[in-house]
Amino acid sequence: MPLYHSSGALLGCTAALRGGATFSLGERFHRKGFWDDVRSTDATIIQYVGETLRYLLSSPPSPLDKQHKVRVAFGNGLRPDVWPVFQERFGVPTIIEFYAATEGPAALWNKSNNKYTEGAVGISGLLNQLMGAPAKVIHLDFESNTPIRDPKTGLCIAVKPNEPGELVYKLDEKEIDATFQGYFGNKKATSSKILRDVIKKGDAYFSTGDVMRKDLEGRWYFCDRIGDTFRWKSENVSTAEVAEVMGRIDLIQEANVYGVQIPGHDGRAGCAALVLADEQKPLTEAELSRIGTEATKGLPRYAVPIFLRVHRGAAAEANRTGTMKQQKTVLRNEGVSPELVLKAGDELFWLPPNTKVYKPFGEKEYKALGAGAVKL
Repeated sequence: MPLYHSSGALLGCTAALRGGATFSLGERFHRKGFWDDVRSTDATIIQYVGETLRYLLSSPPSPLDKQHKVRVAFGNGLRPDVWPVFQERFGVPTIIEFYAATEGPAALWNKSNNKYTEGAVGISGLLNQLMGAPAKVIHLDFESNTPIRDPKTGLCIAVKPNEPGELVYKLDEKEIDATFQGYFGNKKATSSKILRDVIKKGDAYFSTGDVMRKDLEGRWYFCDRIGDTFRWKSENVSTAEVAEVMGRIDLIQEANVYGVQIPGHDGRAGCAALVLADEQKPLTEAELSRIGTEATKGLPRYAVPIFLRVHRGAAAEANRTGTMKQQKTVLRNEGVSPELVLKAGDELFWLPPNTKVYKPFGEKEYKALGAGAVKL
């Protein structure tokens, strides 16, 4: 973790200093040398963010995988499909997953060493409810990415258990600065994160910009960033949930899911940018069939990615931040234009209507879509 990021600096370095522990900082993250560093320093806790633990899984299995002293992996952004596989392979008994934003007024935490809380980014029990439960989930209009309000009261509408919506945190409406300091020198950005009249008239809440759901037992699950969720076939598609299903297919090392605009079609069609387990080996027809079959089996039909973009070489690295988080902007802008995708050195496939086998997608197929000869 880079120390310019709050996770590495505050939750990693300063937490270790305050606890009187030793803090070991590598020159850079490298999946092949990571466990050697862990063993040489006798580390008992490792920190992760985003796709870090998935990258560790992509290294070849070794007899030394469980030869270390690590008892806890601590961080945020661990996907549910990676969680149990990482624990089993490397023998790490406890995961501490959290959800937070640097500027946010609160956070969610989940210290998990069992199946019951596996995959959750936080836990809120009865005590949290009795103390006022500062976190709420409200209905969101996924077309405009704004809260849906009751036409009679003008207030936001809270979701039911297990329904996705935007996570918001209670602020002191009389003294906003006490819990939300805002963005330095940018009043416009600061005010954009404050929602008024949410649960009752005059109240104030912090807008996280994230779609979450909470179940009846108080477990919180991350669904998507607002703006990443897209509409297709009049349904909301969560890119994080699609990526989770795609990531369980053993041919796939990593899936970055986003929506793309298609000529002559409303909404956005799903596209998954993939890094394969074997980055050099071309996909066979049988493998493309297996990906299509497993995606169709694990997802509602409207959520199955219609397009696959397969990264080769260094292309996948270009779409990650310095803190191991996936970026979608460039991929979304390039869409499924064969010219742009092939220019980037990637391959493109699609799932023709009423089939479960991905096929190569080129200029011929792209022009057929644009001319209305094919309806997805």
